[in-house]
Amino acid sequence: MSEIITVLSGKGGTGKTLFAVNMGVHLALKGNKVLILDTDFAARGVDIALGLESRVIYDMVDVLKGDCRIKQALVESRKYSGLFILEPPAVKKGSGISLIELSVLIDRVKNGFDYIIIDTPAGMSSVTEGLAAKSDKILLITTQDPVSVRSGQSLLAALKDRGIEDIELLINKVKLKLADKGYLMDVEDIAESFGTEVCGVIPYDEAMHVAYNNGCAVVDIQDSRGADHLNRVMQRFLLTE
Repeated sequence: MSEIITVLSGKGGTGKTLFAVNMGVHLALKGNKVLILDTDFAARGVDIALGLESRVIYDMVDVLKGDCRIKQALVESRKYSGLFILEPPAVKKGSGISLIELSVLIDRVKNGFDYIIIDTPAGMSSVTEGLAAKSDKILLITTQDPVSVRSGQSLLAALKDRGIEDIELLINKVKLKLADKGYLMDVEDIAESFGTEVCGVIPYDEAMHVAYNNGCAVVDIQDSRGADHLNRVMQRFLLTE
């Protein structure tokens, strides 16, 4: 039976997909069989982050329509053994996928993986709420951007109103010097305003974004301050060493 981890954000651009992908790599390198389920129909990106876009032939809609077997839609990384992805269509087909259909997919694969990581669309929806409710661990990612903070707080409040309480916060792309000058929100103020457990803070690092845009994981980056912080946060969040 898989442990299900859902990664959320109030708005786009927080680094949600980057974290989901690197968490999958981190777990796969420890000998786990991991599936990253990309549920962002508007901005599919897990395949690009892992350099697998040319190998995605079938998607989750094809599986649900019966056009392929689920094994045909699962794409395994050649670089990180044991890491698989399942993507939405590159171009939206019809009205998307309902929570019930996603739940069916998860139920069909959960016995074949140690971990299922769900990369959700930004913001709140009934699908995001339902996926969070099915999860064993939930991570909410924000940046110092005021819109990111406000939308993240709204998402957190909405989930708590629905009885989903165990949510950890990651503050990403932190620029301490700009915060010290008053140009960006202070990290401690952000953490206090969310009122939930903070699992870590990751400084802004261009090298991480270069790696992401070139299909490389953070583990491949040498001498990166941001990568070092990311690895420590993943260890803390996942309780791994």
